[in-house]
Amino acid sequence: MSVKRICSMILALIVLTVGTISLMSGCSGSSEESQDVVYDDMKEAFEQSGLLSSNIGIFSKTESDGNISYGEGGSGVIFKKDGNNYYALTASHVVSVDGAQLLVYTTNTEMKTEEIPGLDMIVLTPDTYDSMYKAEKVYVSNRDDLAIIKFTSDEDLAVITIAEEEPQIDDRIMCIGNPQNEWFKITYGKVTSGIDKYGESQGFPSNAMKHSAYINVGSSGGAAINEKMQLVGTTPGANLSADGEKFVYGLMIPVSEIRQCLDEWKSGK
Repeated sequence: MSVKRICSMILALIVLTVGTISLMSGCSGSSEESQDVVYDDMKEAFEQSGLLSSNIGIFSKTESDGNISYGEGGSGVIFKKDGNNYYALTASHVVSVDGAQLLVYTTNTEMKTEEIPGLDMIVLTPDTYDSMYKAEKVYVSNRDDLAIIKFTSDEDLAVITIAEEEPQIDDRIMCIGNPQNEWFKITYGKVTSGIDKYGESQGFPSNAMKHSAYINVGSSGGAAINEKMQLVGTTPGANLSADGEKFVYGLMIPVSEIRQCLDEWKSGK
């Protein structure tokens, strides 16, 4: 691997880390306890539903002066299929890099890694990125940290159903995403607040609810699923301790906001 490519990969990791710090801050909490929670009945229902493949991961690829960098790792969930075209919800900040090519990976993508010589750092191999699907933005919300992307694949991927009812405090949920390179990690928790404004200072304001299901860097845009195995929200970010080591609470853009985003997309607003 060339020195230029190694440097661009390191830069991408730094960009991703800095961007995440600006979205996630707070105090106290326990990421270990949050990750250990499992609702066995929901776990079994999800496994039987076959919905794991409706979840995707997203990277952005930028080329400049012969250098290639990858950044803005995030998550998403497929809500529509039209032939071989798939449409997925994600967070707008995940797809906000100007001039970048969006790359999508699925549960069938082999995530091969390699260590950078002389550095204690593991990165994805170039051919792993090359195997991902090219995606495009088709809509970015002006109201919430939500975006819609489209990609084409011959894979038979699942499509999630969007719930009709708004989640309520104490409702149990599952969150699925790619936190800190744990591909398609499933975590469990409960809705802990009503809708409030979040993220205005970062430029990605959202009407969001708090929850206790663990999420972290790379979870942005991932699915929040209810006990009926329906999509009730997407995760724009979380509140972490000041050192970034402890999870405090997650945030979820609820289904009412998602439906408004979809209505605006369909109407061309």
